[in-house]
Amino acid sequence: MQATRVTKFTMQLVTAAVCLLTFSVAASAQKAKPAGPPVTTKGMTKANEHAATGQATAESKRTEAAERKTAKAAEKKEEKAERAEVKAAREEPGQLLKGIKLTKAERKSVNEVEKKYRDQLKDLEKQENEAEKAGKPTADFATKVTALRTQERADIRAVLTPEQATQFDKNATAVKP
Repeated sequence: MQATRVTKFTMQLVTAAVCLLTFSVAASAQKAKPAGPPVTTKGMTKANEHAATGQATAESKRTEAAERKTAKAAEKKEEKAERAEVKAAREEPGQLLKGIKLTKAERKSVNEVEKKYRDQLKDLEKQENEAEKAGKPTADFATKVTALRTQERADIRAVLTPEQATQFDKNATAVKP
């Protein structure tokens, strides 16, 4: 009876060991390889295709973001230059008339000229803003502002006496066109 118990116990032990071995082999066969960085074997790199696709997508997004950033910076720089040009156009008459004493009639004429060109400048700015909103900004905005400034200088100078014109010309050389 004791021999039978040992044999029966041994059989149960062997059966349990076989079952455990079978389950462990089956479980290890089912484990998937983790996705991750490329694996290097003997100097060769084998890339995971999902990782390569992800890397390509990330790189294209970085490139697009850099391009948008560059375009936005260029746009801001252009807007800043336009604002500076308009500001210079508004301040120029005062700088040109520095040190010149005007009579009431001359002052009235100069004010009329300034108002005329101030209104034209506002219209030009309005047109530029509308064009930008429509997505078609004009490239020659600065040229148009410069042309207005030149015309305004000539009209103001025409109002002045020869002595005043001499001082006006000195002031004009000090002011950037």
